[in-house]
Amino acid sequence: MSTTRRTQWLLAIIVFVALAFLPVIDQPYWLTIGISILMYGVLATSWALFSGPTHYISLATAAFYGLGAYVVGMGIESVWYPFLLVIATALGALLALIVGWATLRLSGVYFVIFTLGLAEFIRQIITWVQNNFTGSRGVYVLTSIEDKHIFCASS
Repeated sequence: MSTTRRTQWLLAIIVFVALAFLPVIDQPYWLTIGISILMYGVLATSWALFSGPTHYISLATAAFYGLGAYVVGMGIESVWYPFLLVIATALGALLALIVGWATLRLSGVYFVIFTLGLAEFIRQIITWVQNNFTGSRGVYVLTSIEDKHIFCASS
């Protein structure tokens, strides 16, 4: 293994261990920053897993991720968390399977436009469900954040 590769692995392990101990820190600011970093890391990885090998630009990744996040947000207080993750993953995968079956016949700009439209369509459906059935708009999943947590790390 080359020195550069060894350095990259060492850096990845250090970052992973640091993020694993983030919940031990009793400051909501750092926990929220860590959650945001991990969330965007998951989104980037899921986008790269599809777009890297296929060279397609898919804008539907946000729809699949958003559906899973919405399911977790709606059931976080009433469903056992590991089971909730399985449900969210299954629904996101089912949506991806249906969309993949329908869209992988498209190519180029048509594929990009369709996946962008899909992400907007999913957002509109969730907004409609919230307005008509749940009586609320949006789901708050993260920790409680105040202005002092955003602007000053030593709160």
